[in-house]
Amino acid sequence: MTYNTIICTVSVSFYLVSGSEIHWRNIGFMADPTAQAIILSGLTAFIGVFCVCACLSALLQVACYSLFGWGGDLVNWPITFICRRLGHRFGYDPLSQRDDLSWLDIESTSHQDKEFKGKFNSPSTSLLSSPRSSRGGSPVRRSKLGRFLRILPYPIVTLLLTALFILTFIRPKDPSLIFLSWTTGLLPFIDFASSPFLDNIPSVFGKGVQRSWDERTALVQPTRFNWLPMDIPALEGFKDWYLQEPHYSAKSDPMRVSNLDEPLRDSLRGKLQELNIRHIVMFFLESTRNDVFPIKKNGLIWNRFADTFPHGLPQDIQEKLANLTPTANFITGDYSDGFEHANRPKRGGIHFTNAHTSGTYTLKSLTGTICGIAPLAADFNLDYSHHIYQPCLPHIFNALNKAEEKQAGIKETSQKDKWKSYFFQAAKLDYDSHGALMSAMGFPDEGIIGQEYLRSANAKHGAVTLENINDFAFEEDPLEDYITDVFKNATTENNRVFLSHITSTSHHRFHLPKTEKYTPMANGGHLEMMSRYINTIGYEDRWIRKVLDILDKQGVTNETLVIFQGDHGVSLPENDIASPYYNPNIGVEHVPLVLSHPQLPAFDVDEAVHATQILPTILDILLETGSLSKTSRRAAEDLIRNYEGQSLIRPLATGEGQWQFTITNPGRAMLSIRDGRYPERHLVVPIIENVAWKLADLTKDPHEHSPVQALDFKSFLQAIEQRYGREVAEWAEEGAFMTRWFVKENSKRWRFDL
Repeated sequence: MTYNTIICTVSVSFYLVSGSEIHWRNIGFMADPTAQAIILSGLTAFIGVFCVCACLSALLQVACYSLFGWGGDLVNWPITFICRRLGHRFGYDPLSQRDDLSWLDIESTSHQDKEFKGKFNSPSTSLLSSPRSSRGGSPVRRSKLGRFLRILPYPIVTLLLTALFILTFIRPKDPSLIFLSWTTGLLPFIDFASSPFLDNIPSVFGKGVQRSWDERTALVQPTRFNWLPMDIPALEGFKDWYLQEPHYSAKSDPMRVSNLDEPLRDSLRGKLQELNIRHIVMFFLESTRNDVFPIKKNGLIWNRFADTFPHGLPQDIQEKLANLTPTANFITGDYSDGFEHANRPKRGGIHFTNAHTSGTYTLKSLTGTICGIAPLAADFNLDYSHHIYQPCLPHIFNALNKAEEKQAGIKETSQKDKWKSYFFQAAKLDYDSHGALMSAMGFPDEGIIGQEYLRSANAKHGAVTLENINDFAFEEDPLEDYITDVFKNATTENNRVFLSHITSTSHHRFHLPKTEKYTPMANGGHLEMMSRYINTIGYEDRWIRKVLDILDKQGVTNETLVIFQGDHGVSLPENDIASPYYNPNIGVEHVPLVLSHPQLPAFDVDEAVHATQILPTILDILLETGSLSKTSRRAAEDLIRNYEGQSLIRPLATGEGQWQFTITNPGRAMLSIRDGRYPERHLVVPIIENVAWKLADLTKDPHEHSPVQALDFKSFLQAIEQRYGREVAEWAEEGAFMTRWFVKENSKRWRFDL
């Protein structure tokens, strides 16, 4: 009973806090101290649910005891009857009970004692004389009505049990019905037993690759690079070349689509030669949705806030929203937000309006962008401990340094033109081995700064004593001095910078620093979390401006390419769920993406793009702008053609399926898929059992309020055909089998056993 109570209470409280069901196979994650702090944030909900369960149990225990007791009597009666019959046949004859009671003084015995002896002497105990029947019994003979009421529950329960028994056998073999039939106490065992099942999905229409790619892989012996030094210890990220281990080959990848032979986009022709890119800043925006960069008047968020007021948004809130994201307006060049703007400055750059992240778990999103690969399809951060199957940007820049040394014929170059890589954040690096992942990506230890260093006595600018504003971090302001130092040193030493930074204030639970003023956006408490989220977006907008000001002050603005990208979004406006955990909603996956430089023309690209395309795009920009020496240029030309993603500065090739995969938090359960030919189709493919298939047409259902869902693949395709037609159902089957191959190939590339 205690076990069931705990399981029930934890399940319900987890759902109330996160908006999704708990998945018990992730329970090992609780060993992480930071994860324990996150769980403790739901302690209030846990206590509340426990109290409600305890009160309901006290009120319903008698009724439940009686109900299940009747069922128990029905099961017990035939067993007892058979045992008694067998006992009479094979056992000893019972002694007469009358002799045993002869010592009683019958004359002085009460009426109740006589009745008891009569019952005790009866040859068999009636089913109707169970404790539920005799409880509260009267010494006088009950009326016929009373006897009828005592008997009535048994035929009713008999009918119910019979119906349940029959329905169990005639129930359709639908996984959803099977999953729902499990009792709460067994759910952890069912969850642990869940396993990949895409191998067994049936062919319905015969569309797509089906099983024809089962023996195909993109892993082959790596092609030798003449520029790669082989007479030194193996460079991190390039060990496959030294060890002659199978490595990813774009030429052998049947899924890859390339556009590198296409001309530049019309708006960029003749413009890139004027640029000189010496530094690259990769700016990850924590939990930032596309529609808050910048925020829109009369958009989904605006309307949800307005609906809480009887006469629309008050003027002060309208003004707050109108001035919430001016830096985002400046960066994207997007002033079509419904607000009046006295001035419309544009920083310059390409604004991608339809970009999706590579993973809705932050660490997987970082992996997909910085390394240009599909993150590992496994729960949480196992990426750092497995084979990152392509060189990440820090690996590449370090290899360029070594290639230049080889070309110069010296063992150590001067600092001039040497790339240095940094990763800065105000959040903890010990959460889920975050720091280890950054090291595995090639960031040197001295270039990694997180909260642990900032709070330590060794911090260059003094130990930070600010309070945490969420479970992971304090505000980003203490990083300002360190970012300044990076570019000061770059100017002094004449080296080149690759700086990667992720914000933290806009992380759940969305609290502002104490020095900031909070403005409630909604009437009442229903949308309080979304109100807090929007306030943190305003704070992050001001932080971005501070970083841009640092570039201006250090005189490096015109030689720095800045990439702004959301790591993932939140779906609070769509479904009131703050966490991306098991939440494959479009609001979580659709993120802002801008390639920003003041000497680039400001324009929008509406094509469906993906975060894994950023790395080859950076290499393409460095090549097209002539920002690399001859040796580094040759290396970049070799590397760029061996990445999966297309270049974003060229028109995308979409003549055939350009499949884009997003790993859904925490990683192992499901993938979100879209196709460059039909970007409005949002398909969710489960990797393991007991997870639903889902399809939404974003042109008709932009917020995914009524997607097609099913746990059974055939039922899913039938439902799609009924709603959208056969062509869409065939496309969904094509996507499912493409995902089937991708998942198996993903495990091979990462050298990970599913």
